[in-house]
Amino acid sequence: MENSSAPVIETAKYFNRDLSWLSFNQRVLEESLDPQLPLAEKIKFIAIHASNLDEFYRVRVAHLETLSKLGDFNEEENSSYHDILAKVRKEASHQTNYLRSILANTVIPGLEANNIILYQDHHDVREEHLEFIYEYFNTQVASYLQPIWLTNKTTPFLEDRQLYLVWQVLHNDSNELILLNLPTQYLARFIALPKIGDKHYVIYLDDVVRIGGERLLENYIVEGCFSVKLNRDAELNIDEHLGAIASQMRSRLAQRSLGAPSRFQYDVAMPTELVSLCVDLFNIESDELTATGRFQQMSDFFSFPIPDGSLPTQSKWKPLKHQELASYKNYFRALDEKDFLLFFPYQSYDHILLFFNQAVLDPYVTEIMATFYRVASDSHIVNALISASKNGKKVRAFVEVKARFDEANNLLWAEKMEKAGIEISYSLPDIKVHAKTALITRVKDGITKTYGFYGTGNFNERTAGIYSDIGLLTSNPAMNEELKDVFLYLYTGKQPAPFDHLLVSQFNIIDRFKELINDEIAIAKNGGEAKIIIKLNNLEDSEMIDALYEASNAGVKIEMIVRSICRLRPGVPGLSENIRLTRVIGRYLEHSRVFIFNNNNVPKVFLGSSDWMERNLRSRVEVVFPVYDEACKEEIFNFIKLQLAPYRKSSLIDQHLRSIPIEPGSAYGDDTQEAFYQLMMEK
Repeated sequence: MENSSAPVIETAKYFNRDLSWLSFNQRVLEESLDPQLPLAEKIKFIAIHASNLDEFYRVRVAHLETLSKLGDFNEEENSSYHDILAKVRKEASHQTNYLRSILANTVIPGLEANNIILYQDHHDVREEHLEFIYEYFNTQVASYLQPIWLTNKTTPFLEDRQLYLVWQVLHNDSNELILLNLPTQYLARFIALPKIGDKHYVIYLDDVVRIGGERLLENYIVEGCFSVKLNRDAELNIDEHLGAIASQMRSRLAQRSLGAPSRFQYDVAMPTELVSLCVDLFNIESDELTATGRFQQMSDFFSFPIPDGSLPTQSKWKPLKHQELASYKNYFRALDEKDFLLFFPYQSYDHILLFFNQAVLDPYVTEIMATFYRVASDSHIVNALISASKNGKKVRAFVEVKARFDEANNLLWAEKMEKAGIEISYSLPDIKVHAKTALITRVKDGITKTYGFYGTGNFNERTAGIYSDIGLLTSNPAMNEELKDVFLYLYTGKQPAPFDHLLVSQFNIIDRFKELINDEIAIAKNGGEAKIIIKLNNLEDSEMIDALYEASNAGVKIEMIVRSICRLRPGVPGLSENIRLTRVIGRYLEHSRVFIFNNNNVPKVFLGSSDWMERNLRSRVEVVFPVYDEACKEEIFNFIKLQLAPYRKSSLIDQHLRSIPIEPGSAYGDDTQEAFYQLMMEK
């Protein structure tokens, strides 16, 4: 596994947040080099990397640009944001070029070896395909094209993530420039061409436009045609203290595409003088320039047309039934007896859909409350709540309309729920609600009981199939009473009583986590067995990192499993020598958050929605919840044991942010995710 391109940072107390994320995205890209991974999956990782990097430029690089222009200084890293931005751009640009080399040297030859030809230049298109291409261009493409002649008097606005071709043409001894959009929002980026012999052929929409465009420009001499693409700042700036956040969000969404430029990608073959002209015409800063290749937006490989049966595919893992839970016809009766843990997508998300559907149909259910952060576009859960409301049950939903890039979809579903009579509460000023919880109240024979769902992932059927998450179903009255207080705070602003069970940001989460860490420090100092295991998506908050450093120096053994952003620097003598940092990559996106404090071999176990980012701990409402049931705890221990085991796809992060592959040492499977799925099947 290659790791030479991971950024090496000078010794400091913390890794840089953005460089650490880039090291994760580099590791994602390296999956496309895995010799054991089918080519179709390699193509998917190419697309994932490109999509991730696109969003990174729209959000993080744009933010760093703002800080750099303000002249801000990062005290913790003893560096100006100007210098940080330069390092980030250098590494991101390197990864862009690395992706293209993998595409050229691994993916394209791999496709050709399987009789799939992706044309790399429109001049190479076979004569037999030209008639099809001309007809496709004339009937499907031409009506979407909007050519703009570029002159000193025109300043065209390049839309965010829109693909364009810049044509250099000569007409009547005059040099002219034409900007032409590629209508990928309406048409497929890749077009399958007629098969010739045993070979399949695919062409970029770009080259269809080049071929068709040259015929339209037959009275011109085409001297060059070059692809360009612009990323813009995606931040939506709303004044949350004006109130009516949902209304403001509706009006601001259209302005996202108007943000300041953050990256201008262009064909490396573009002449220098034309690049300079683009800089002037499109108001680009020189630091925002990224020379790439003939084609932009490699994230479009998500939709690459692979002919049926032409490529080996990765075996599918059918989501498993939770056999014990499924044996109950009534989930409420099951929860009256014990707690249940569900591991998605290893186990079927249908269990959660059934939980809500039974609440809709159960005559004893009187109220349903739930939080929504990212709603599926065809949400069965929301439709179930709408049915419940129409059936006379009281339904309350908190919808976070500030969930980046899901704002419009969340607003749409909130409006549908509101029309169905559901009581909707929207975002709070300066705070995002990121908790993944639901509470069902049931009254039977005069006895009121509550049933809670506590999760690490969103109520989203689509992401539940690709994100690795954990959910707890429980009727624990003390926990559920505290969850009810959380909901009342969200709906009415009523301050909750102190929490004894839940860890809730805005209230007790930082103090409780530090208390748990300090307990392990005390155990270590008294000669006990002190150990902490934490699994997160992101670790950024310096106060929590410092608490872990203190624990390490006190002799507490600490295992960190962190997927992407991680500012903690492991294995540094005198700072973090007792901390080991593991990263797990696989077919599923690791998304669960797990916290285990050994407590002198009487472990305290928590799950939750919260990463250890400053925003999660200080600017959101998150719910971290205890796992009390011993059988459930054992399931988590088994899961974490495999996360830490030496599998081929796992890696250790060293004190220089280098990804060090772990030598495989287990016969369970190829990677930790496969091993856990096999374990679940055995159960």
